[in-house]
Amino acid sequence: MSRKRVLLVAALAVIVAVTAWNYPMTYRIGVDGKVCEKKIPFYAKACGFLYRDWAYKDLVSGIIGREEDETRKALAILDWTDINIMRGIPSGLKTMDDHPLNIIIRQYGAVDQIEDVFTILCSYAGMEAGWDKCYNADRSKNVILSFVKVSGRWLVFDASQNKYFMNVEGEIASVDDCAGGNVIMSNEDVASYGEYLKNIKGAYREYSTRPDQQKPFRRVIFELKKRLNIKWNKQTLWKKKRKK
Repeated sequence: MSRKRVLLVAALAVIVAVTAWNYPMTYRIGVDGKVCEKKIPFYAKACGFLYRDWAYKDLVSGIIGREEDETRKALAILDWTDINIMRGIPSGLKTMDDHPLNIIIRQYGAVDQIEDVFTILCSYAGMEAGWDKCYNADRSKNVILSFVKVSGRWLVFDASQNKYFMNVEGEIASVDDCAGGNVIMSNEDVASYGEYLKNIKGAYREYSTRPDQQKPFRRVIFELKKRLNIKWNKQTLWKKKRKK
C-alpha cells in the first residue's frame, strides 16, 4: 500500500473515530414527573457510565469490606442506605429521577428510588436483587419491597423503612416464608404489611434487569436485545429465578 493511501486510510479512520466519539446521544431526566430530554455527546455519556460503574464498586467495597457472608452483606448495605439516604423529598426541592448514583450524592429519594439504590448496591456486592410492587388481594393498594437472593432464598426487605422480617427459624424471612405465613410479625407489622405479604408471590417484577443495567458488559447485552427487539418476560423471569 502506498504512503498516500496509508495516510488517506488513517485520516478516514480519525474522522470516523472523532465523529463516533462526538455522536449525539439522548439523555433523559425526570423532574417533578415530567421527562426532559437533552443531547449529550457519546464520549460524555460513555465516560459517565464507566464512572458510575467504578463509583458503585468503590462504594460497595467500603460498605462490606472483606465480609463474605451474603446475609451480612445485605444487612450492611441496608443500614448504609438507611443512614445515608433520607426518605422523601425535602421541602422546596424538586423530585429528580435520573441516575441512581445521583440519588446517593443528593442523599434523599422517593421510596422506589431508595429501593433502587439498595438493590443496585446488593447487585454490586455479588447478589441477585430487584424490587417489586406488592399488591393487596384486590390490587387497590401496594407497597414497594426489595428482594435479595441469598443461598437460593429470595429475602424480603423494605429498604425505605430499614425493615426486614424474621421467620420462625430465626432467619431473615424469604418470599416463601412470607407467602406461607412462616414469619413472625408484630401487630404493627400485620397492619402495615400483612395484606401484601399474603400475595407476595404474585408480585410483579418492576425491574428484573435494572441492577445489571448499571454494569458495562451486561448493559451491552441488554441494549443489543433491546435493539433486536428481544422481549423480556419479566414476570416469567422472576418466577423462574424463585424456583431455583
